[in-house]
This record gives sequence, C-alpha cells and structure tokens, in this order.
Amino acid sequence: MRASAAVPVPESIPVGAAEIACRLGVKAQTVHTWRQRGLLPAPRWTVSGQPAWDWPEIEEWAKRTGRLRETDLYGELLQLEGVGWEGNLAELRRTRAGR
Repeated sequence: MRASAAVPVPESIPVGAAEIACRLGVKAQTVHTWRQRGLLPAPRWTVSGQPAWDWPEIEEWAKRTGRLRETDLYGELLQLEGVGWEGNLAELRRTRAGR
C-alpha cells in the first residue's frame, strides 16, 4: 500500500469586519455594505454575535475582485509576530517605507 503525501491545510485566521477593512484599506462600513449586497463571501463563524471570516478566503476573494492589489504586508507581519518573530517591527516598517 502506498503512503499518501500529506496535503498542507491552510491555517484559519479569523477576522472581523474592522480587520478586513484595515487590511483592504477601506472603511468598516464598506465591508458591511459588501456583505449586505452579497459581494463578500459568507462569514465562517459568529464570535460574540458578530460575523467572522477566514482571512485566506477573504484575501483570495479580494485579489480575484481587484480589491487587494498588493501583497498584504500587514497581515504577513501579524503572522510573523504571532509565531514568535523577534525582529524590530518598527525598523522593518521604516525600512519598507523608504523604498
């Protein structure tokens, strides 16, 4: 019997409307409007009575619909911080801003 290769499962990153707005550079009300109009993917969870989405799903949707044109540096930095990255975030931002 052949062993099957494990397929990596993307990690879920729950985000609310405010986080989506921040990452996409829009107002939170815009995110709510997208949801009301059926443009935004359906929320995956409800947290304290509020909708929550899976960021990788939202990121893919935003790229596909032209709402996210650049790499989500902010999201990537948050992920680095979450895994114990010990670099100087302020220095990294200052360096990136000078490009």
